[in-house]
Amino acid sequence: MKSIIKIVGEDYIISSLPKLYQKIQPLQNRDTIPVVRINLELGVWQHLPSALQTAGTMYLHQLLEDGPLVISTYSPDWNGYGERHLKLLNSIYPRIRALGGNLLVLTTEYCKNIVYTIQEHDLGFNIVQDYENRISEALGVYSKYEPVWDRIAGISEDVPLAATFVINADRRIVYDYVDRDFEYVVSDKEIEKAVKIARLFG
Repeated sequence: MKSIIKIVGEDYIISSLPKLYQKIQPLQNRDTIPVVRINLELGVWQHLPSALQTAGTMYLHQLLEDGPLVISTYSPDWNGYGERHLKLLNSIYPRIRALGGNLLVLTTEYCKNIVYTIQEHDLGFNIVQDYENRISEALGVYSKYEPVWDRIAGISEDVPLAATFVINADRRIVYDYVDRDFEYVVSDKEIEKAVKIARLFG
């Protein structure tokens, strides 16, 4: 597979993603997450590694400094599915923390609206605006050339697929879940099991 250079935010990342990356191609178990820079001002950060608490930007993999990382996409434009998804993540989050892990949710919401979402659902985890779906694109769960709204009834905005990844300290994905049809939210038991695996093999 030929390596390509992909721009994410202001950084270049080298990735062995397929040539036809314009199609949705989710990263999978054993893949390495790409190098992605995140503007901290675009998120609400409730649990950051101490070294990052005064930073203006960070790299996605720096969230692995304290343990395994769960990354999940979310959009309010998923309607009822999105609410069920947030509720599931909120219920599993204390167990993720108890296992030494962290959770980052990538959202299509504007940063100013994230605070209201956190208050409305009493969320305790980190949420960041995925500006123009760039991080979701790097994870292979968004493509402007294969829009979700073209396939799923009830979705009319530019959104990523519903996806959850668990990453170990080596930046390797140990668990991936992608719901292309927005039918079944990710399993909390599978996330918990994957975080335990990430601790053992990372």
